[in-house]
Order: sequence, then structure tokens, then C-alpha cells
Amino acid sequence: MNSDSSSFKGQTVLVTGAAQGLGKASSFAFGRRGARVAMVDLNELLLNETVAELRNQGGVECTGIVANIAEAGAPQAIVESTMKHFGSLNVLVNNAAVSSVEALLDVTESEWDKVFAVNVKALFFLLQAAARVMKTAGGGRIINVSSPGTRMTLTNYTSYATSKAAVDYITRTAAANLGPYGITVNAIAPGRMDTPMQRITEESNAAAMGVDLKSYIQSRTVDIPMRRRTDPEEVAEGIVWLATQAASYVTANRLNISGGLEID
Repeated sequence: MNSDSSSFKGQTVLVTGAAQGLGKASSFAFGRRGARVAMVDLNELLLNETVAELRNQGGVECTGIVANIAEAGAPQAIVESTMKHFGSLNVLVNNAAVSSVEALLDVTESEWDKVFAVNVKALFFLLQAAARVMKTAGGGRIINVSSPGTRMTLTNYTSYATSKAAVDYITRTAAANLGPYGITVNAIAPGRMDTPMQRITEESNAAAMGVDLKSYIQSRTVDIPMRRRTDPEEVAEGIVWLATQAASYVTANRLNISGGLEID
């Protein structure tokens, strides 16, 4: 899935949730390939550190946008800020998300609304705002981050998995609507990665189940057909590939980089 190191030279990539985890890895992967990167995150301190780190990686041109993507008007403002800074937008990576660990009967309305505000509503309106710019420019690439959880029965992930199922549908309908404008829309479903969000989720689950965290993590590794976890850098290569010329005829697709986790 590697692409030429200069394949994104002159292109602008917008990545949400870019301060850490998969968003950071994706930002670095595009930056190494010559892209200009607009990095969005709510954590200003961590975002500034990550932007500075990327700039030091061979002088990558990048900027940080501190924003709560779930706030009214934020998606449009983020795209406008990107356009003001770089003058173009070629690739959107809709990565930012929040997790939730609650049994079905314990799901609260406030928790449901919080998850859907970030994982679905903000993602959709970022896609919409970016697509309007890409339509005018004659094309672009949109990559949404989904989850293997949409195809698994996870008793403590109702809000999260349902929100990601919505992401899968948004991906398909957006691909159908935006194809005539040269815009591809795909989703990527990462396997279990050692990220801050994953750690919090597993700690919460282990505590809820009353089991040892180390044993719980091990049990969630051996049940993967590949018998190993992935990492943000490995998954980021898939995101980059979906934005390359090699994937120019790929749209409405869900790329599973999960080691076979969601096999029926």
C-alpha cells in the first residue's frame, strides 16, 4: 500500500482527531509524502506538540486547528480555516471519534447524544462542507473511519457500534451522490490498536467485568485471526492508499484492516 514519497505534493489533507493515535499517524503518513496537512483536535496543548513534531519531520507544511467538531457550525468553520490557510482541500480524513462502554440497559440519553454528536453528526457535516469545496475543485477523496464493531455483537458497545454503522451508511450514500463530481468516499475499519481511546475502553470494560486488565487485553488479542494487534501506523497506510491514484476507481468501499476480526 505504499505510495511514492511525493505523490501528495501540492495537495492539502484535512485530518480530524489529529493530535494522537490514528489521526496523528495519518497526518505523519501524508506529510512524509509531501502533503500539506491541516490537523484538527480539541486538545490544544497536545495538538500544538504534534504539529511541531510533524514540522520537524523534514519541514512538513502543516497547521493546527483547535476545535470541538461537535459544536454547531464547527465543520464549516474548520473547512473554511483550511481553505484560508492552504487555498485547497483534496483529502478529508474523518477520524475523530468518541467511544462509549455501557451495557444496553445502562445506555443513557446523554451518552447516546454525545457519541452521535461526534461520530455521526460532526462527521457528516465535515464531509458535506469538504465535498462542496471538492465539487468546485473537480474532485477529491474522503475517508471515514468506521469500526469492525458494526459487524460484531458487542454487548457493551451499543452506542459506539451503532454510530459507526451510521458511518458505513453515510459512506455509501455519499459515494453515490458525489461520484459524478469526481469525489470518492470510502471507509476504513481498523482492528484493535494500542491507542489512548482503546486503552480507556479496555480499562472500562475490564473493570465492568471484574477481570484483570492484562488478561482481558490478551483475550482480545488471541481471538483475532492474525493473532496480533495492529498499530496506528499500519492502519494509516490503508488510509493513504485510499487517497492515492491507485485507488482512483475505489468508492463506496469499506477497507477492513482488522486482521479478520469481524469474520462472521
